[in-house]
Amino acid sequence: MALKMRRSQLKFRNGYGLPFIRASPRDRERTVDAVHPFRFRIASEINTETYAQTRSDPMRNPLLAIGAVVITSSAAIADVYIPEGELGTVLHLNEVFEVVGRIEGLDNVHGLAGATNRGILVAGSLTETEVGMVPKPSEVSEEDHAAHHGGGEDAGPAASSLVTLVDADSHEILRRIEVPGIVHHVGISSDERFAAVTHPGLDAVSLIDLESGEVTATVTTGPIPEYAIADPKTGNFFVSNAGNNTISELDPEDGIVKRNFKLQGPPKHMLLDAEARQLIVSESDTGKVSIVDADSGETLSSFEISGELHGVSADKDAIWSSARERDRVVRIDRATGERLEVNVGPEPYHMARVDDALLVSSAAKNELWVLDPETLDLIKTLETDSTGHQFARMP
Repeated sequence: MALKMRRSQLKFRNGYGLPFIRASPRDRERTVDAVHPFRFRIASEINTETYAQTRSDPMRNPLLAIGAVVITSSAAIADVYIPEGELGTVLHLNEVFEVVGRIEGLDNVHGLAGATNRGILVAGSLTETEVGMVPKPSEVSEEDHAAHHGGGEDAGPAASSLVTLVDADSHEILRRIEVPGIVHHVGISSDERFAAVTHPGLDAVSLIDLESGEVTATVTTGPIPEYAIADPKTGNFFVSNAGNNTISELDPEDGIVKRNFKLQGPPKHMLLDAEARQLIVSESDTGKVSIVDADSGETLSSFEISGELHGVSADKDAIWSSARERDRVVRIDRATGERLEVNVGPEPYHMARVDDALLVSSAAKNELWVLDPETLDLIKTLETDSTGHQFARMP
């Protein structure tokens, strides 16, 4: 509760639909093989002392924490962080969806996830930059810094992007880490040791050790990896690969894919009902949402919604879907299959079930809609500075 009061009371210093922005021209042809020399590459710390204090705080290092995309009780009070894309900002809302402030100084942020007990946000960028563009820490010599980045040899692709670690309370940038290629979405492991960032242009996922800030592996999962979600039972990630209709199970400790299973359509956004051992998967291009057994990989049931879909959310009673092409938000009762559809506004986009509300952004308007999750009545409309992307909850 003390942490929550501090977040609410402090005043701070302040789509995939977006184009991939390149900081400089480069050869567009790239192979997955180019990813592997990038293994173990890390960038310099922006604020090493602050980050070290954050990691060593025993209140922020539990043995187990549940990731934000695992279905949990909707009663938990949470702040919400919403990345605003090309503006390089993240909108911070408190538990009653009032604007607390904005995190600034990021780079085309689309993917975002929170390590709740560490008190940090992990933000990915859709903008490419040249490898080695992160400034060295002041206490590191140029020689050591060059050695740290491969001693001047070509150890990876010609372009990278930045993953940024941010203190959720103070909005302070703690560290920037180079990863190969652009980042679409971000996931946090159940024990909060690893972040997984998806690289749709490289058919791969990078794993970042949040203790050390190192990229421990960049692993090929399948064509166009979209989402990475944590499994608290195994400690692994599930990764949706939209390019070949598969979901991969990725072991972050060993940096290997343990298995793949096939779906009927391309999986994109998804989440995990950990208790029921079910993946709720938006097969966006085919207009349906499927429930998949997380252990066997079997598709248990599917709901035809029609049109292009985007975001998906769920609790133990219902599933919600952004029917983007039809301008509808859809609620499906998990027990009866009964559905409710409403037209709140154009192109519903990312969504999340937060506390006693359903939050939905628009890909066509700079708005965030706060809906009643049962009736889909509009409770509140918030203006954003740009399109809202992957939401992060921080209880």
